[in-house]
Amino acid sequence: MYSKFKSCVAPIYSSTRTCNVVNGSTDTTTELDLQLGQNSDSITQHNWDLIVESLDRLSEGITIIDSNDQLILYNTQAATYLGLSDGDVGIGVALNDLIQRTAENGVVDPSSLLMQQLDASREAKPQFFERELDGGRILSVRANPIPGGGVITLYTDITERKAFEKRLIEMATRDELTGLINRREFFTLANHEEERAKRDGHMVSVMMIDADYFKKINDTYGHAIGDDVLRDLADNCRKIFRKTDVVGRYGGEEFSVILPGAKEDMAKMIAERLRKSVSESVVKSEKGDVKYTVSIGIACAEGRDIRIEEILDRADRALYTAKAQGRNRAIFDSAA
Repeated sequence: MYSKFKSCVAPIYSSTRTCNVVNGSTDTTTELDLQLGQNSDSITQHNWDLIVESLDRLSEGITIIDSNDQLILYNTQAATYLGLSDGDVGIGVALNDLIQRTAENGVVDPSSLLMQQLDASREAKPQFFERELDGGRILSVRANPIPGGGVITLYTDITERKAFEKRLIEMATRDELTGLINRREFFTLANHEEERAKRDGHMVSVMMIDADYFKKINDTYGHAIGDDVLRDLADNCRKIFRKTDVVGRYGGEEFSVILPGAKEDMAKMIAERLRKSVSESVVKSEKGDVKYTVSIGIACAEGRDIRIEEILDRADRALYTAKAQGRNRAIFDSAA
């Protein structure tokens, strides 16, 4: 008859395996025989090796911390994510010691993964968060308390999923040709700016921008070059407008802009800078260089009665005035 053993597991690095186990064994033949029966198989070192090798083959990282804040089990991926080296970990190493060893210049980062593991262990409630590592990798971290104390944590690399989600958002909110936000997203952000302006009582300026003689460009140089012109106009917008401005493709060759906090003089100055920048642009084609201009309509409003769509209508009227006056100019609508 085989003897049965109770085993406790703690990790240790070796030259042949990243994560190993140590068995502290006591003969409990009588006790386990009563519980499991005379024919029960013993838990062997081979079984533990198989478990550890299996853990190391997981694409996820896994750690187990006991009720005494001891890191008692981890796999290769977890060591990588936590920034642990062979020399950092021993048998049942205290988490506080690990935190001190991995602290840069002796300063502990309170938001480090190791610190959050310690918090999860002490709070004894499930935690879920995402963390971006150095190099841009993104982890999903799920920590679940263990009955009696301690925590088991699973680390999943979600970088590709996040990139896919970002791509889906861009497809839903970005104009594919120019890379600017599309009309739907423009009005979503415009409504946010309207609410903010009403709340804070600040000035909002709006521009409508149209590429002059765009149909003629398409007819003369082809639609592919027309697309290049629109891309060039979008590049000029990115260069001229502020980061706080909302710039979108309104439709066709027409672009719309919201300038939060910009008063009349500032809006006119920015519009003139854009007009000048565009007039100096050159788009290359097989039929020769393409020069083009833009017409711009501007309108402003201030106070709690702001309505973005009304300001856009005023800017659109100013745009048509600019067209009627000969194009390649910016016109301000002064009607309140």
